[in-house]
Amino acid sequence: MGLTTTKSAAWIQRDEKVIAPCQHFSYFPLTIQKVVGDIIFDQDDNQFIDFLSSASSLNLGSGFPAVTAAIKEQLELYSQYTPAYIYNTKNISYAERLTSVYPGGASAKVCFGNCGSDANDAAIKFARAYTGRTKIITFINGYHGSTYGSISLSAVTTRMRSKMGPFLPDIYNFPFYGDDLEDEVCERECIKELERAFEAYLPPEEVAAVIIEPLQGDAGLIAAHQIFMKKLYALCKKYGILFIAEEVQQAFFRTGKWFSIEHYNIVPDGIIMGKSVGAGLPLGAFMAKEEIMDSLPAPAHLFTLGGHALACAAGCAAFDYMQGEEFQHILAENEKAMERYLKNIMEKFPDIATRKSGKGMSRGLALTRRDSEKGTLIPDDVGTYKVLFRSYEKGLVIISLGKNVLRIQPPLNIKPENLERGFKIIEESIQEYLDGKITDEVLKFKKGW
Repeated sequence: MGLTTTKSAAWIQRDEKVIAPCQHFSYFPLTIQKVVGDIIFDQDDNQFIDFLSSASSLNLGSGFPAVTAAIKEQLELYSQYTPAYIYNTKNISYAERLTSVYPGGASAKVCFGNCGSDANDAAIKFARAYTGRTKIITFINGYHGSTYGSISLSAVTTRMRSKMGPFLPDIYNFPFYGDDLEDEVCERECIKELERAFEAYLPPEEVAAVIIEPLQGDAGLIAAHQIFMKKLYALCKKYGILFIAEEVQQAFFRTGKWFSIEHYNIVPDGIIMGKSVGAGLPLGAFMAKEEIMDSLPAPAHLFTLGGHALACAAGCAAFDYMQGEEFQHILAENEKAMERYLKNIMEKFPDIATRKSGKGMSRGLALTRRDSEKGTLIPDDVGTYKVLFRSYEKGLVIISLGKNVLRIQPPLNIKPENLERGFKIIEESIQEYLDGKITDEVLKFKKGW
């Protein structure tokens, strides 16, 4: 089967002549014409259910009425004016909202930027300034962004790091322990390497912060194990190390709560935000306890367009809607439906759909196959790509993470019928892959993870 993609293909040819190839991690020849809520239209007028939400930056879908109205209202006043030299009421209003939901009710302040990457940079700056220490601990398979600071924190693929070093010094990566591990394994192993490092080469009194994704996104949507988080937090408290939750992909109810760290009953010292913090417009924010945020003077982390007025207006509108009963009801129903659909697929295809991961509306589905020699289950990267490409051909935008995990992150308010149809397309595509109906020809489009 196939789609008419003549117009999209023509745009892609133009793209290749003027856009740097590092800008695309594409999976299929889709060129956006418009997005309405949870439906994507390409240049050839094909329609697709959105299971990507623009990499979780459109948690309410595109063109949500309250958000659009807020942007228009702000645009009538002024598009933006730098907060470097004046005060901006939308910055203030949004910061008031964000700090009001800081876990544990801690007194907090916000530092706005342009994206999640520079919010990670802010976390490094504030952690070092407040503690007077230099060393930062992050975790293998963590993804933090593309600025030099955030790349230095990341350890998910060498394609982010080759040819670009040296990176920031004093960044140390340790193993991440997910909730797919047995409790006894996690209890025994999860902080052993950290403790060994503290004894051998990494003085804990020189460590400023631990920066961790409570749910690792690009690693395959793996939630941290409860035991791991408990022990890690205790270790931070023991040595006066700041505990910072990296929430760029998972905040704003993506996992069912404002922040994914809330699943662990931990009050973090700081929270890193991006993606949906701007309700679809470019925005980043680092929010931390008041005393930490007061440790740096201007212009230590200040941008001409940081905390853009339009983005803060959009964020305020999305925040207010998410606080309401209507959204909370829709979210709860969609979460239950997603869990049901995932279980159905695993029951229907037990030999290939072998593991689900994540929380809430941030889910992964791992596809595996039997090793012909050893008989063990191994990641089916080719099969995963064929399934997602056939899903695209059937009208569903879904991508993969790692070698073999389907990334399932639709808008939180996706229409129930579109959520159901999206999972039906995944089922149909898996069956067609098993039936040998998807040829290797589609692999020519593969450029993603």
